[in-house]
Amino acid sequence: MPPRNTPRWYAEMALICTVFGITGTSTMFLVRPAVSDVLGLKGSFKEGPWSYRICSLVIMTPIYSTLLVIIGTIFGRHAYFRHFSVKMFSRFGVPPELMDKNYHVNAKNFKKW
Repeated sequence: MPPRNTPRWYAEMALICTVFGITGTSTMFLVRPAVSDVLGLKGSFKEGPWSYRICSLVIMTPIYSTLLVIIGTIFGRHAYFRHFSVKMFSRFGVPPELMDKNYHVNAKNFKKW
């Protein structure tokens, strides 16, 4: 990462926010039809039913992290978004070593800012 509060740093932050925005929007365009058409659950995340909400979260997590790595790679930041994705899955109880054998080695050298 470039030094904080420099034009390169702001450009990097804009790129990262763009990747997150594209990924979130793309995930919603994929998950909503999957839950309603494929699984046959009707509703919304806000107004229910609970089965719709739970299935949305279960389907959304792997799709989001996969798209995050793919779109991050297209924008040239594969290492950053792969690390982010592995860290996200580790919070759900998946050991990071299952997805990236060098996670702990790279985590020491990985600096977000």
